[in-house]
Amino acid sequence: MPKPVIAIVGPTASGKTALSLRLAERLPVEIVACDSRTIYRRMDIGTAKPSDEEQAKVKHHLLDVADIDQNYTVANYKDDAARAIEDIHARGKIPIVCGGTGFYARALLEGLSIPEVPPNQALRDELNEFADKNGNEQLFARLAELDPVSAERLNANDRYRVVRALEVSITLGKPFSQAATLRPAPYPTIWIGLGVQNRQYIKDLIETRLDEQINAGLIDEVRDLLSDYGPTRALLNAVPYKEVIAYLDGNCSLEQARLDAQKHNYQLARRQIMWFRANEYTTWFMVDVEDRESIFSQVKDLIDRKITDVQNI
Repeated sequence: MPKPVIAIVGPTASGKTALSLRLAERLPVEIVACDSRTIYRRMDIGTAKPSDEEQAKVKHHLLDVADIDQNYTVANYKDDAARAIEDIHARGKIPIVCGGTGFYARALLEGLSIPEVPPNQALRDELNEFADKNGNEQLFARLAELDPVSAERLNANDRYRVVRALEVSITLGKPFSQAATLRPAPYPTIWIGLGVQNRQYIKDLIETRLDEQINAGLIDEVRDLLSDYGPTRALLNAVPYKEVIAYLDGNCSLEQARLDAQKHNYQLARRQIMWFRANEYTTWFMVDVEDRESIFSQVKDLIDRKITDVQNI
């Protein structure tokens, strides 16, 4: 009998974690985090990682699996999350894959196969030297010309991933996005999307959450991580960590760091919305239009029906 997976996706701050916790009150589920930042230990406040109390209510997987000076790839995530799903299914429960990292979700649940290309240090050095001389935007422009699909999901300042996408594309002689192939989906997946009709709503949520993070000790969290690890790639590529680092380095005021983090988080939310909109199997619920309790009831009913359909296959 096919064993289903529930996926809860959508932009940052849309309420995915809250919905997964509500469902855990009514369904025999465990949660598999799908976030490229909550995988890191001690990046807690700035990633809005589920609290200890929330994690005590339902078992979570793929949180705190790497230190921030480690290189944790989508291939690592796919392998680790697949093992977690197998374990959850073996114990008669349903996995909820919950998060906003679309590349992770697609690799895990849509059968996206990532080509294995060994590192080419000479090419990496050449690309990094180009970026040092001409800037990250010019390096990103090379990727956008060579592989616009990969460029769409990346940030120009995420130099590590931009370099890797260029490295793979140049090595293979074709765009990385074309080299990655789709295989049959490994699980029957019930896709739930949380979206917005008025994007000002998500802007307001992002602003409120950022203020809460600052009040909860975000600055001290970043200061401690810098003291122990230095400015690692995981910190420099994550909002709001990179903005707080700029403040701590004396490059901007706290207010400017706050405004930059709001802007960059909203840019992230826009990319997430576009990424997940491409999945035609997702049932969307608009969090700025519908009451949260009504959404929960509708999602619960949808899952019940879909699980019945899967079990009757």
